[in-house]
Amino acid sequence: MAATSGTAVPGDRLSALRLDGLEALLRPRGIAVLGASSDISKIGGRPLRFLKESGFSGGVYPVNPKYDQVQGLRSFPSLDEVDGVVDLALIAVPQEGVMAAVESCAAKGVKVATIFSANFAEADAAGAALQKRITDFAAEHGLRILGPNCIGSSNRGTGATGTFAAAAGAARPAFNWDKVAFVSQSGAIAAHCVFAAFERGLDFDPWISTGNEGDIEFADVLAQLALDDEVKVIAAYLEGCRNGEKLREALAIAKARSKPVVLLKAGRSEVGARAAASHTASLVGSEQVFDALFRQYNVCRVETVAELIDLSYAFSLGNPPTGKRIGLLTGSGGVGIIMADAAEAAGLEVPPLSPAAQRSLKELWPPSGVGNPIDTTAQVMNDPRLLTAFLETVLEDDFDLVLVFLTYMGTLQPWADNIVSALREARAGHPDAVIALSLLAAPDILRQLEGLGMPAFVDPAIGLRTLARVAEITAGFADRREEIAAPATVAPPSGHGPITEVEAKRLLGLAGIAVVEERVVPSAADASAAATELGFPVAMKIVSPQILHKTEVGGVRLGVRTAEEAAAAFDGIVASASAAMPDATIEGVLIAPMIEDGIETILGVQNDPVFGPVVMFGLGGVFVEVLEDVTYRLAPFGPETAAEMVREIKGFPLLDGARGGEPADLLALGDALSALSVFAAEHRDSIESIDINPLLVRPRGRGAIAVDALIVRKE
Repeated sequence: MAATSGTAVPGDRLSALRLDGLEALLRPRGIAVLGASSDISKIGGRPLRFLKESGFSGGVYPVNPKYDQVQGLRSFPSLDEVDGVVDLALIAVPQEGVMAAVESCAAKGVKVATIFSANFAEADAAGAALQKRITDFAAEHGLRILGPNCIGSSNRGTGATGTFAAAAGAARPAFNWDKVAFVSQSGAIAAHCVFAAFERGLDFDPWISTGNEGDIEFADVLAQLALDDEVKVIAAYLEGCRNGEKLREALAIAKARSKPVVLLKAGRSEVGARAAASHTASLVGSEQVFDALFRQYNVCRVETVAELIDLSYAFSLGNPPTGKRIGLLTGSGGVGIIMADAAEAAGLEVPPLSPAAQRSLKELWPPSGVGNPIDTTAQVMNDPRLLTAFLETVLEDDFDLVLVFLTYMGTLQPWADNIVSALREARAGHPDAVIALSLLAAPDILRQLEGLGMPAFVDPAIGLRTLARVAEITAGFADRREEIAAPATVAPPSGHGPITEVEAKRLLGLAGIAVVEERVVPSAADASAAATELGFPVAMKIVSPQILHKTEVGGVRLGVRTAEEAAAAFDGIVASASAAMPDATIEGVLIAPMIEDGIETILGVQNDPVFGPVVMFGLGGVFVEVLEDVTYRLAPFGPETAAEMVREIKGFPLLDGARGGEPADLLALGDALSALSVFAAEHRDSIESIDINPLLVRPRGRGAIAVDALIVRKE
């Protein structure tokens, strides 16, 4: 791996991450195997075999007091008797012997120890206690721990195969593209994905499984890989997260370095979340929060292992599309229909060829279809020159990428050689063109085509979905907005106990969120005077620290239109609230003018136990209550991210002037969302949740005003 020290990271992003020892994990000078065995079927035997076969140039030291030799290598009775430098120790002993093994590693000056042994935090409370003793001891002595309950790591580029997984000893694919690394919390998933990648001609190297993460966490490894200049793409499998700030920082590094992270996150369902928690003994977290995190940091989230491999493969060939205008070239009208449907469903644009290009193609072959999809007809199988000519014309037109469907032509001669020749010529004439293929092909033909920088897919629909995601993530790296808005200096809520609506809106006003003008009055006569001064109609609400849900106690009157109605409403509100909650302290009645030209929206904050404050946005009424049409981001963020949130909800056209309506003040709405995120982040230690319901977004140029607000302290 390339050296990473001194790499600049915007905003000092390394503050929560621990990268010390990770270089030694993947580039050790010497490796010891504690519990080494001559039986290559055992966990203590396989790592030695892989190290002997991998070409590792450092020292390899079996440690087992029962033997003088293990697999032809001198065996040492204890680690302290090893006569060479040991940076990495592989611990393959029963659980009860792990503590002593770790102590010997610390005494030897080992930099990192990988613990294969299981029955720790993933098993029971006693295992968790032992795991903590081990990791606490290691931390005191400067020893990093990978695992326990992991299958280890492999860096076949250096020969440091610190694992017992068979994937480390499997034959590597004949061709490897840009370097794709892999980090996984699950050992079985790691090994499975490594083998699955082989089938695609892809070599995940290095790869690391983190297991229980007693010390080295998923985020630490992700950051290390993101900082490695040799690694171009990171594939990842994640179940849960204990330290949200670490993961956020690691993803920020990858985004800053334009490094795609293709991530399979398990635990979406309630059942899956329980299984993930029991598997790795880590917090799973809210899926809505993870989705928000991944959107903010341009992570390519996938749902299946197949997608993980396909997208890692597509990114690894380099030269990703920078736009979504696609040309579809096929010899089959039926497949053209499938491709057009799939392209549109994936969010790609399928514009027609230019008139000049259409005329050229008709001159080449009059029966061809020259719109888009472009149908060469089956004549392309009879005339190999036709493919070259059609490709040349299409590549000269205004497309960001082109997908060519070649059916089974890659499996039989002379078609296979013909298409290789045609595509090689196309690449020579258009070295920067984004060309992808859908075909069946013999392995050697496939490798030749991929060597031209052309990803290939059996199913054109899967290819189109994959290409669309690659284009989306690539565009995300071009967005260099500043995510963190300038902080507002607002004191946290003073005192203790519930916060009234009046105090909540005062704080939000100081934070930069416009709030409605209002009065708190102590009597019916004052209510009449205040309502007259503010202007009718008005809204009236009970003010009490103990009454958070005012409508439930009859504490709200809307549309009050005269001074007499205001006086009567005051008496009715106080009487209803007092009857419902006789012990509540009544501080008065709040009076505010009714705003009748705004669209109701809801802004909320919830302090997630892993990731901190998360901001929610949606339209009011049925949109949030029934349709759950809401979106989320982690706080804090700037107005541009806020504007992105607003456009994500399905109800956005209502804010944008649907059906001839007047557009709402989207700038004011974005400013309010951003200000709320900054306020929430600033007071994450004192505020549990915030509810602004509604925030009325008025027509363009008239602002957005918080009409009601609730702030709950963090106990």
